[in-house]
Amino acid sequence: MSFSFVISLLSVMYLASLPIIAIITNVYPYLPGDAKYSEQGKATNVTIAETKHEGLMLGVLINQFIIFIIGGLGNFLTLLAIPYVRLKYGMQFSILQLNSVVLILHLSMADLMYALIGFPNFMMVYFFREGLNDDRLCYYAGVLRNLVAYVDFNTIAMIACCVAKHNLCSTCKGASLSHDKHDKIFGGKKVYLVCILIWVVSFLTILPDVMGVTGTYGRSTPPYGCDITCPEEGCLNIGPFLSIMNNIVFMSIFYFVIIINLYVKRGEVYGADVSNYMKMRKSISTTLAILIIAYLVCLLPSFAFTWGYWPAKTEDSSYISKAIFASIYWWLYGVNFFIYLATSSRIREAYRQFMKDMWKKLLTNSDGHQNDNCTDTSAFWIGLRQRHMEQHNLHGDIRENIRLS
Repeated sequence: MSFSFVISLLSVMYLASLPIIAIITNVYPYLPGDAKYSEQGKATNVTIAETKHEGLMLGVLINQFIIFIIGGLGNFLTLLAIPYVRLKYGMQFSILQLNSVVLILHLSMADLMYALIGFPNFMMVYFFREGLNDDRLCYYAGVLRNLVAYVDFNTIAMIACCVAKHNLCSTCKGASLSHDKHDKIFGGKKVYLVCILIWVVSFLTILPDVMGVTGTYGRSTPPYGCDITCPEEGCLNIGPFLSIMNNIVFMSIFYFVIIINLYVKRGEVYGADVSNYMKMRKSISTTLAILIIAYLVCLLPSFAFTWGYWPAKTEDSSYISKAIFASIYWWLYGVNFFIYLATSSRIREAYRQFMKDMWKKLLTNSDGHQNDNCTDTSAFWIGLRQRHMEQHNLHGDIRENIRLS
């Protein structure tokens, strides 16, 4: 059984699991008997003396502000720079034409939306203790923030699926810039249908709470302000639990298979290519390990706390733990930008090219005209350099494309 077949089977299983979990989520609350999942996981509108933890709340506020700036500016830059370079420079940045980059842009959009919707409300909790005063506005803020959060989770796992299919394609015999032409799931315009699927299943994940069947959205305990609040009998919506566990399992499997395949293919490399292959294997393995570790470190502590598994809760320790784990979890919406920036030289070059072009336009507009003092000789050398860079970038793109995950 080949790795490409395993990845194809896993991809179908993952895509099928998303609507299945959505159906279970919306059917489970109506099943007869006690559908209660975890009483310890419930959130209630308990008034806590925040003044007792003023220093902790100040630390949370500073952390929120840093992530808001990084996540906001970083993802905003990504949404401007990458499409600009894709359209203007085309195959000069051929790696950015891959559909996996569309999913990365989708992830950046979700991260930016979370920063804009969530963090202003979070910071209001510190200053006003209650966040948004209008109940209806608080309801919609809680719904939108949680919807975007699950869009983010699902997109991260979907990127892993897309990258695994790309790098283990039996038709391409490895990573290829033409893979999207025959990919039956992510190829062509189908990647946009995948993005729509992500939004649909994410909304279905929180739908029982949106409808008030298993809980409702409103004012909650700090540091969230506007969040899900559950009835006294406990939180009944198992959708978030199933969705997060499903994404963790499949994402880990996808990346694990990619790494195993790299080590298996080592036997097919000989001579002078061995050194380059070993460097590529180390680079890719490191990148995938960083992605998995960052996802688990940011998400699992808050996940375990929310569902009542760890640590043991008292009123005081619950408040402290929630603030600390939430502060770690929020970095999930700021760290993705750094990971892709640090692990892809082509994305870094795209940022530089975008900033360079914008600076030129700014200078041109400020001067009112563009100075054209290039001689024929200088134009010749500029054109020669550009052709050399295009050839260099094309070769670099082929090596880099499996690192976009």
